Amino acid sequence: MSYPWYTHSEYLRSRWGESVYRIGVDAGFSCPNRNPDRSGGCIYCDGTGAVAVYQRGEEKSGERAESALLKRLESIEEQIERGKRFIRYRYRAKRASLYFQSWSNTFAPVEKLRRIYDHALSLGPFCELVVSTRPDLLSDEVCELLAGYKGPEREVWVEVGLQSASDRTLERVNRGHDRECYIEAIERLHRHGLKVCTHLLLLPAFDTRSTYLEGIGLLNTLSVEAVKIHNLHITYRTELEREFLEEGCIAPSSVRRHVEDVSLMLAHLHPDCIVERLMCETTKARLVYPRHFPDKRDILSMIADEMSKNGWKQGSLLER
Repeated sequence: MSYPWYTHSEYLRSRWGESVYRIGVDAGFSCPNRNPDRSGGCIYCDGTGAVAVYQRGEEKSGERAESALLKRLESIEEQIERGKRFIRYRYRAKRASLYFQSWSNTFAPVEKLRRIYDHALSLGPFCELVVSTRPDLLSDEVCELLAGYKGPEREVWVEVGLQSASDRTLERVNRGHDRECYIEAIERLHRHGLKVCTHLLLLPAFDTRSTYLEGIGLLNTLSVEAVKIHNLHITYRTELEREFLEEGCIAPSSVRRHVEDVSLMLAHLHPDCIVERLMCETTKARLVYPRHFPDKRDILSMIADEMSKNGWKQGSLLER
């Protein structure tokens, strides 16, 4: 199906001449926004990326730290080999990208990051290195390290969670950074020639459509190369679950509201910005609410229909 927005698959085919499949890796990182006992963090985070005990050993020193790191490298190698087998079997894939997906993947000293990235990339070839992280973990030294992996046959992407353009909302959901921190991080990444994908989270209990469009406008201003838009999912063992069940003051978007909000956001999004995701996908075992939501294909079709009904495509409402 052809969509009225610039899809990720469309970009990959135009850039590499064929489909590219991501191999997701959990490299054992944690998050600076959580306490050592795994409490705290964003109110919607259920801690499902929590690192194993042997991986947390890296916080020690000497032989114990080296041993823990070697175990992490071994785990990464096993994950990549499983991923390669899967995409070859399922898709007969010829090209792959390496995706450091779980938690904050720049949350370590630069030399440790270098060893992890170097080892993982040596198991390639990979036409993309994709690193998911937070805006407050992107120093010049980290950006310089990541930029060193760019080349004619490899792009480097950094996924950065903004979630909301409102500082009030960022504080309310305990993000641990503000809007200005995000802006500085994106500008720093671009100075190093790195491509950026920003995550936006639709939070109807705290934000309005004006806030959503403010977020899209910020991406346009900063020339962010790609976006992932998520609807709110309430998962078990989160502060959000407690507020939802005990206080009843939190509610995710309805299907209709999500479709309308996303359609409007896309109509204001610069047409050169790649759209990588338009909904959140969470396993039912982790999900409190919403329990019933259309699958990805149906949601994308509904968004496309909504945009067609309004005569929109990506960027239609963007002021030139």
